[in-house]
Parts: sequence; structure tokens; C-alpha cells
Amino acid sequence: MQVQERDNAFSEDPLFADERAMRPTVAGTVPQEWYRQQARFMVHQSLDAGWVARPPVPLTRELLHEGRSHFETWCAPCHGLLADGQSVVGQNMQLRPAPALFGPLHVPHPARSASQLDGGVPEPGSPHAVPVSAGWEALPHPAGFYYAVITEGYGLMPSYAEALKPSERWAVAAYLRALAYSQQAPMSAAPPAVQATLQQERSGGVP
Repeated sequence: MQVQERDNAFSEDPLFADERAMRPTVAGTVPQEWYRQQARFMVHQSLDAGWVARPPVPLTRELLHEGRSHFETWCAPCHGLLADGQSVVGQNMQLRPAPALFGPLHVPHPARSASQLDGGVPEPGSPHAVPVSAGWEALPHPAGFYYAVITEGYGLMPSYAEALKPSERWAVAAYLRALAYSQQAPMSAAPPAVQATLQQERSGGVP
């Protein structure tokens, strides 16, 4: 396919009357292919409604596995595998390190410019920790916020809309919820068998 005859962008094609290889859109028509494929993943909201609180996709184990794969591929290099901002890439960013996405190292987004946010991440135990919850409250922002950031970019972070389809962006947001709760949940939230294993590990015993 690399050597077959084809028209390159902005090239000439004598088969057409105007000799343009790139064909203009048909007058009076609107392309719908992209919308038909992705509209069910998009969230339409008014400015007064705020970010949507739940992804418009079923929350399944498969979705979380997919979200983890995409998060570790695209997000973890800067934000860290635990989304705590602790990564080699993030710590070597010259302008500002990639922030923690939740937990005690997370800094709320103030109405200030990026230059005023320089200075690194806060120390552990700072007052920016959020209450631990098994629901979406485990994250400091609604699910729609993370989807929008992945789609549009934020500050120094570029858009990943071309790398991740809408369904994949929602999968990342869903995985972030599970990751946030897993890093902050009390031991009592684990099943009894898992609690016993954790207690043995804490005491230095062997399960």
C-alpha cells in the first residue's frame, strides 16, 4: 500500500474537471459519520449544569481494565502509576511538575495562572486531602471534569482526543475513581480474607 498509486493532499488529479485531488464537500450536506459513531459517548450540558457526575457508559470490570491500560499508557508517565504525581518524567518537567490527581498531594485548581502555581507539589499531610468515599466523591472532581481535561487538555497538558476515543476517555475516568478509592480506603472496606492478609503483611508475618 505504500507504493500504490494514490492522490496526496493538495495534489493534482486530471480525472476531475477542476484537477483537485482533495474534493470539496457537497453543498447543502452535513457529514454525520463521526457523530453517529461517537455521539452516545458525548455529554451535552449547559454552563450552569456543571460537570456531569457519572460516565454515560456501563461501569464494568472490563471497562476498568481498559481504563487502567490507557491510564498506564498515556497518563502514568507524567502523573505516576498511582496518580500521585510521583514519576521520573513529572519530576523533571522544567515549568511545573505534573500534579497529583487526588489524595494528600492533590492541590485544588485555584483561579490563578499556571505561573503562580510553580513551586512543586505539597508535602504529604497537607490540608488538601479529600474525604475518602467508595463513590465518585473519592475524586476531588466529577467524572466529566477528567473527561474534559483528556479531551481538551489543561494548562501544560495537551489534548489526548486523537489518541483516545470517547469511550476510552470515559474508561480512564472510571479507572481513576477505582484507583483513588483503592489508595485511600480503610482496611475495613476490604473483604475479610483480604483484611487477614493485609494484617499479616503489616505485622511482618507470612500469609
